[in-house]
Amino acid sequence: MTDSSLEGALKDQMLLFAKALVDADLLQYYGGNLSTRIGDDDLLISRTHTKKLELSHEDIVRTGIFEDDENSPAASSALEIHREIYKRTDARAVIHAHPPEAISLSFFTENIEPVDENGILYLGRSVRVVSAPALFAWNVIAGELADGLINARVVMHKWHGSFAKGEDLADAYHRTRAVEHAAGQIIRLRQMEPFFGPPTPVPGVAVAVLGGVEGRVTKRVPSY
Repeated sequence: MTDSSLEGALKDQMLLFAKALVDADLLQYYGGNLSTRIGDDDLLISRTHTKKLELSHEDIVRTGIFEDDENSPAASSALEIHREIYKRTDARAVIHAHPPEAISLSFFTENIEPVDENGILYLGRSVRVVSAPALFAWNVIAGELADGLINARVVMHKWHGSFAKGEDLADAYHRTRAVEHAAGQIIRLRQMEPFFGPPTPVPGVAVAVLGGVEGRVTKRVPSY
């Protein structure tokens, strides 16, 4: 596949998942951003102030990961965060979304700890919550947000939203959905506890059945 055809195919994927994020109530009409790595030194990223439900190829810019070029000023205002994630992690794609229940939960905690089996499977035992020192200062904590994704799939920006990395956009979208689902489970269990008593926690150890291998393990369940 030529570079131009690869770029076109990746842009098509970005259009698909931008719409999916809005349809799933993980983004407003405007807001949020998504990107994918192309080659060793470049990324494709949504422009600033784009309508995610109506994203087009013209709303996506190609710019450098390690240095600015003539396209950089048109890129999302979260460009520096995406760049740091690509520099510091194995990410091939990044989605920044606004999952409402996960955002609400971030007001109260420094770590979102999934309580359901699927949440642990897809996110691991904890999702880090990073707070900025001032309003709209997300680029100030670009490095800290990126560091939160070195050994995890999702990190939360307190009061604001999620950043999910993936091997592709589908993977990053899956992790974004997962953190919202996990947050919803936590909130619902807290709401139900006064009526039904303390919930039964998931076991601390697990049987490894993924990949067709069975056997009891005593370490924490990894994120897949």
